[in-house]
Order: sequence, then C-alpha cells, then structure tokens
Amino acid sequence: MKKSFGLIIIFFLLTLSLSAQQFYVVTGVYAQESNAQKITGYLRVNLYDASYAKNTVDNTYYVYVLQTDNKQTATEKVNELHLKEEFKDAWVYFGSLTSSNPGATGTGLLPEFPEEVTINIKKPDSLSSNISTEATEPELKVKGKLFEFVTNTVDGKKVVTEIHSVDYKHSRDLGAYKTNQYVDVVRSSNREDDLMTFVCGVFGYQEIVKVIDYNNPATSSDVMKDAKGAYVIPYTLQRMKKGDVSVMYHLSFYKDAVIMLPPSKTELDELVTMMSDNMGYKIKVHAHCNGNNNRRIIAMGKTKNYFDVKGSNGHTGSAKQLTRLRGEAVKSYLIDHGIAEDRIDIFAWGALNMLVSKTSKNSKLNDRIEIEIMED
Repeated sequence: MKKSFGLIIIFFLLTLSLSAQQFYVVTGVYAQESNAQKITGYLRVNLYDASYAKNTVDNTYYVYVLQTDNKQTATEKVNELHLKEEFKDAWVYFGSLTSSNPGATGTGLLPEFPEEVTINIKKPDSLSSNISTEATEPELKVKGKLFEFVTNTVDGKKVVTEIHSVDYKHSRDLGAYKTNQYVDVVRSSNREDDLMTFVCGVFGYQEIVKVIDYNNPATSSDVMKDAKGAYVIPYTLQRMKKGDVSVMYHLSFYKDAVIMLPPSKTELDELVTMMSDNMGYKIKVHAHCNGNNNRRIIAMGKTKNYFDVKGSNGHTGSAKQLTRLRGEAVKSYLIDHGIAEDRIDIFAWGALNMLVSKTSKNSKLNDRIEIEIMED
C-alpha cells in the first residue's frame, strides 16, 4: 500500500513538473556572458524580442527569442526562423533555463523528457552559433538627419519599441523608427512646415508626443546632440492612470474577423499582466474596424479559439456588430486568464473613429483595439 501511494506521489510530481515547463526557441549557446549579450543586442536590432539566461545545468548562456508553454507555438517559431540562413540552427529547449525555478528539468542539449520535444527541427551539434559574436550594428548611410530615440521606464529600464512620425492634420502615419539605436530620419517632402511630430505609444504606458523642429532639433529643451552628431530624444515611460488610453498596436485580426492573428497573444498576455499587477484597474475595451459596410464576419466558434480560424463560423453583419464581437473576444480572453468580469467593459465603435481612409495603404490601422483606464 505504501509503495503504491509513493508511486502515485511520484507520478503527480512528474505531471506537475511537466505542466510547469516552458519551451524556449534558442538561437545560440555561449560560454561567455559577454558574447550572449552581443548576440542578444544583434537580434533586438533586427526586431526580435531576444533575451538570454544562464542555464544552471551546463553553466552556459542560452540566447532565445521566444518563451512559451505551448510546444506548437515554439515549433512554428523555429520553422519560421529556419527560413533564414543565420537561424538555420535554431531549436527548441524544453525545461527551465535559470535557477529561479527549482523544478528545472532540462539537461543542456538533451532534455530530460525527450518525448516532449519530438519535433522535426534541427538541433546544434555543439555549443555554438553561426551568428558572429562580433556582430555590430550595420553602418547607416544617412540621407536626412541622424536621430536616436531613447525609451526608458521611470526606474531606468530600457524598453525596445518604435517611435512613429505622425501627420495629425492629414491623419497619416509617416514612418516608424526603432528605439535605442541610430536611425535616419528624412523630412517628408510635402510637409508645410519644419515641425515633425513623434509619438511613443507603448502598450500599458502613457502615450508621449513630442514636436521637434526638424531643421533645429536641439532647440527642444530635452534634445541633445551626441559625439556622433546624432540628435538624442529621450522618452520616459510612465504607467497608465485613470483617463489614459493605450492602443494595442501589436494586436491584429484576420480580415473581417473576430479571430486574432497569432502574434497578438503576446500583447494580450501583457494586458493580462497589467490587470493582474494593478488590481485597482478597471478598463474599457474600445473596438474599431475599417469601413462602415456590411460584410461577411468570421466569428469565433464553439471551440473558442482566439488565434485560429479553424472551427470558426461566419455570418453577415455590420461594422458595429464586428467591433462588438471583437471587444467581447478580448474581454473573454481576460476572463479566461483570471481577470474578474466586473473590471472590464467594452464599447463598439464600428467605423465611427477611423484613423485613415478605408482605402489607404495604412487602412489596417483602423482595425484596432484601444484600452481606456476607467479606474486606477
């Protein structure tokens, strides 16, 4: 009897351990932390949200571009990376990379539970990467003026995001620039003046708008010119408060659908975290769409799959109905992840507040979700 009870306990702990594990999409493993830092910086410059961590099993540093509890998501990311030569050795690591999780089960390149990583991807044969550890930012050929938009939180944490150049008068997004690196900013040829508006909109933080005189950027009090001649424009990000509205720039939908594109999960999870970390927050989900015409709406089916059109159903409906269903989908996702229903309200705009013309090349900007803080 005692032996059977012991086996049950072991099985329970093993099951619990497996369910708590994470899948990491790893692009390289390094003996020196400095090399891992260089590659992480290289990947971030190339629009990958990379991180690195020390693997306490083999005392090396793993650089990864995705951490998820979904094996299929990790597999799809690896297959995507394999299309690029420099990431042909990307692979999935199953386990825990750091000592912060005492239940770590990974054993370096050979996970302890191989049945959990039976996928057709290539793994590296040694602790190496074909990305040079001497990777540096490519030399920038400047056609306009050299800028660096620096984005940090109030406690000094660097945030990698984009700054948008916006023409409010004509409702146009003129361009986007990566932060915390040098960028070439060219003045739009059809500008009526020399003032340029730069907007920093990071989800979960207050939007910051800065108007800069393109001919004389340093005339702005907080703009400085560095040793390389670049104009450094700082943005200090502050958490949202009552009355603030933040656009979920990285949440997007399939055309005329309630179902969201898979990358939207990252920002939805950030919304869940924001609501969990700020228990006083009550929000209103504002849903918008492109065009006021009736359309065939791809709605969520009984399977309640937020990111896959499989199992969905369709019906003809108005723009107002589409945005109501989109708002309800975001609300449902929050509730499914532990956020109380009475903290979430929705408002369906239809096409009443489009940012650009329905036929504009930037018309996707109209299909958006905005979060308003009602109580903090």
